Amino acid sequence: MPRITDDDILEQTYMAKLRGILTQKGVLLEYPVDRAAIGVGVHLWVEVDGKKEVIGPRIWFQAKGFHDTTVTATDFAAAETVTTPSLELDHVRSWYNAPEPVYLTVYVEAADVFLAVDVRDFVDRRGGLAKIASQKSTTFNISKHATLERAIEHMPAHRSMRVDGPAWRGRPLGHGIDPLRSVLAPMPPKLFVDVVSGILSAHDFRSAEPSGALNTERPTVLRGQMHLTYEWVLPMTTEFGFEEGSEFRIEGSPLHAQGDVIVVVDPAGDSAPETLEIDIRALAMATDIDRVIVMSNNQFTPAQFGAWFGGLRPDGIRCEPQDLGSLTFNVLTATNVFLDFHDRLEFSYVNYL
Repeated sequence: MPRITDDDILEQTYMAKLRGILTQKGVLLEYPVDRAAIGVGVHLWVEVDGKKEVIGPRIWFQAKGFHDTTVTATDFAAAETVTTPSLELDHVRSWYNAPEPVYLTVYVEAADVFLAVDVRDFVDRRGGLAKIASQKSTTFNISKHATLERAIEHMPAHRSMRVDGPAWRGRPLGHGIDPLRSVLAPMPPKLFVDVVSGILSAHDFRSAEPSGALNTERPTVLRGQMHLTYEWVLPMTTEFGFEEGSEFRIEGSPLHAQGDVIVVVDPAGDSAPETLEIDIRALAMATDIDRVIVMSNNQFTPAQFGAWFGGLRPDGIRCEPQDLGSLTFNVLTATNVFLDFHDRLEFSYVNYL
């Protein structure tokens, strides 16, 4: 006669609990045939103007469970971690390589709690797939503090993007626009300062100014440290077309900045050293900073470029102005920044990879 085991009952119980939790966070997703080693998923909703919009990331879960006789309440209280049942390495590899986040979830019946870890993050923090590649199976030791509730709090930060389009130097950008040969159009001042803020944040620029906020009406001068190397290319040094009979094009040599720097953010795109409210020469000398980067919401005329590039040189200050021509490179290669603003960015001209 057909029978159901205690394991079947436990799985039915914890899967019903898991579905109940996830349906409070988004739209439930399931495979009609259980052949993907993934139990259930959720398409998270996001609160927008008091309404729930299903525009968040999609998250997937593979669930395991322990009977209260296997991991007792006493065992759980005394332990710092819970060791999962044996996991097939092929399954771990599949979860790790999935285009969207996969969480391994363990239900501990004795404590009525779900533990959950992002498989890719968990594996990376323990040496990567290569460390276990020779094994047929493995186990995860999951902290009992890594609850599903804590994991859910961080899930809206997940992002997924298509990587099947043309790549740039082997790097998927999430779009097919050539970052060296495209130029953004001037932006509304608020959008420009938001984009620049995103670029500075992506390079871990830490302002020494009390607020560090960017003004939308006039240039902002910030001194601080660029903790991650900031790189850009001047379009004037890059070849856009092809010579007859050749597919080779010169790419401009990248410029770099790291460490102490003064950043000038100009939302109007019409400033010069002499028009700033702050004496930038005096600031540079007083703080012993000899590097200035200008980010301008415009395409420079030769006179504008020269005023910045050469205007501070006699004082031993290296000023490197960026107009929209070279800032486009930073927007298009900082994928998260581009994805944040792509639906509001227009181009003066665009070329494709």
